[in-house]
Amino acid sequence: MANAARLMYLARVASLYYDQDKTQQEIADELNITRSAISRLLTEARKEGIVEIKVHYPWRSSGGLQEMLRTTFGLKEARVLVRDNKAYDEVVKGLGILASEYLTSILRPDLKIGLSWGTALYQMISALPPVDLPHCEVIQLIGATGAENNPTDGPLLAQLLANRLNCIGRFLHAPLIVDSELACQTIRQDRNIQRSLQFARTVDVAFVGIGSTDPELYSLARAGYVLKEEIDELRAQGAVGDICAHHYALDGHVLDIAINRRIVGISLEDLKRIPCVVGVAGGRKKAETILGALRGGYINVLITDEEAAEAVLERHLRETQAA
Repeated sequence: MANAARLMYLARVASLYYDQDKTQQEIADELNITRSAISRLLTEARKEGIVEIKVHYPWRSSGGLQEMLRTTFGLKEARVLVRDNKAYDEVVKGLGILASEYLTSILRPDLKIGLSWGTALYQMISALPPVDLPHCEVIQLIGATGAENNPTDGPLLAQLLANRLNCIGRFLHAPLIVDSELACQTIRQDRNIQRSLQFARTVDVAFVGIGSTDPELYSLARAGYVLKEEIDELRAQGAVGDICAHHYALDGHVLDIAINRRIVGISLEDLKRIPCVVGVAGGRKKAETILGALRGGYINVLITDEEAAEAVLERHLRETQAA
C-alpha cells in the first residue's frame, strides 16, 4: 500500500482523468511530467482501489450462438451479447464493452490497430482501461465525416484510442466521400494521403462498423453525405450495407457503383487482406447487412447481439436449404 501522500497524488491524477475528462497529455502538461508517467499512475491508481471503472452488469454473452456463428461462417471469433430487454442505446454500449474485451485479449506491445467510425467503436474505447503501450499504433482507415468535434468520427476516434493506449496515432486527413470520381482520384495522388493509406493496409487488426442502407439506420445520411434519393438509388442497385463506407450486396459482392468510387479510405479488397477484421453491429434490422458482410469475407470476427445473430443464422439456413 502506498503512503498517504502518494495516494493523494494518485487520486488527483485519477480525478483529472476520470472526473474532468482531461486527456493524458493535458494532465502531463499540467503536472509537468511525461504522458507515459500519467498512464503508469492511472494503472497504479486502479491497483490501489482509488478508482473503479464501472461497467454495467450483467453483460452476458451467448456461448451457443457464438459457436454456431463460428462454425457456420468459419470465423476466428464471435461475441454475442444477450440483450435482456435492454434498450438500443444500452445494446450499443454492451457491444462496445464486448469489443473492448476482445481488443484487450489480443493487445500486444507492437500491435497496429485500424479504426473506422461509429458509436459502438466509441463505446469500445470508453470501456477500455488506459494502458501504456507506446510502440502500438492506431491508424485511421477512412476519411472524416466532416462533423466538427463528433466523438464517433474517424480522426477523433483514432485520437481517443491512441490516448487510451498512450501510443502513436496516424490520421487520414481527407474527406470521407467527395463529389466525383475525378476528385477522389486527385485527392488520392496527394503524397500524405498515399502514405496514410499505405499505413492503413499494414494493420494487424481492424475494428469496423457494419453499416446498413436501411433509411432509418443509414449513418452516411445522418452525417449529411447522402440524400434520401441517393439511398433509394443505392437500394435499387442492390446495396444492403457498407463497411468503411463501401457498399456491398446481400451475396457479399462489392458493388460497382459511383459512391464506392468516391470514398477516400481503405478499399474492401485491402480490408480483406488484413489478418483480423472485427465487425461490430447489432439489432435485427442489421441481420441482412451482417450476412452480406460475412458472405463477402470482409470480417472474420463478429461482435453482435442475440437478435441479430439469430436472424442471420435463420436467414442463412433458409436460403441454403432453398438453394
